[in-house]
Order: sequence, then C-alpha cells, then structure tokens
Amino acid sequence: MSKRQLLSSPSLGTTARASSVLKRNTKLYGPMNALDTTDEVSCWNSDAVPSGTSSSSDAGPITFTIHFGPNRTVEIDEIRIQFQGGFVAEECTACLSRGGGEDWEEMEEPIEPEDVNHMQTFAIADADRTCNMLRLSFEGSSDFYGRVTIYKLEVWGSEL
Repeated sequence: MSKRQLLSSPSLGTTARASSVLKRNTKLYGPMNALDTTDEVSCWNSDAVPSGTSSSSDAGPITFTIHFGPNRTVEIDEIRIQFQGGFVAEECTACLSRGGGEDWEEMEEPIEPEDVNHMQTFAIADADRTCNMLRLSFEGSSDFYGRVTIYKLEVWGSEL
C-alpha cells in the first residue's frame, strides 16, 4: 500500500459530478470547483430546492459524486469539507462504490457537519474503505432555500 495522500486531486484524474448546480452554471458553481485546492474562492453550489417542495428532504437528497478513475482503487482515511456557513447540509451520508457506480454501500461512520466556515475533518474508520467512487448525499440545509455550498472537498487516503 502506498503512502497517505490527497486522493481527490483533479491532477490524478479524479472527477466530480453533482445532482444540482446553481443556475446550471457549471463553470462558476460546478462540482469540480470544490476539488480545486489552488483557488481559494471557487466553490460548488447547489441550486435551491424545487418549488412545490417544502424542503430538500421532500425533493430527495442532493448528491455529490467523486470518481477516482476507472482503473484506480483507493482506500479512504478521511474526508475534509469546507462549507460556507449558512449553506451547510444538515445530514450527510457517504457511500462507496467498487464497481463504477452500479452498487453503493453506505459507510458506517456518520458525517455530521457543523454550520461553520472552517474546514471540517471526518475520520473514516470503516473496516472496508476501498472504492473507486465516493458519493455524498446531503439532506436538508441550514439555508432557508435548501442550498449547499462547498468551497473545498478533500478525500485523503492511499492508492491500492
């Protein structure tokens, strides 16, 4: 097993997609912006909850999926997320896929973000943390309109 490193770097071939992007403007608010560690002001921003629903729970979760690459298997040690305070997910579930996104296994370790601006670290202690994709599902938001904003999302661990 190789040494611990930043696994979510786009320079390693990692890509990201999200079920919601503010005003569908992927250049300004797309999910790849959250993986960019060189730009301090770029971010991923979900759109508001669709009209006719009272919360993001009614509309289903907002998902953020990281693909580490088709021929790349990793073991995750921790997830670091920097939300914008006031736009923080109330509940977050992490799921791993070892088969390219066909089958997802929910991680045992809960991710419970606080409504703050600083980087938050979530250690992953599950017995099997190997995957080639990670999906974060966000339910609810501290924002009245149900939006979630992430300035930085880092996944740390080892290449296998």
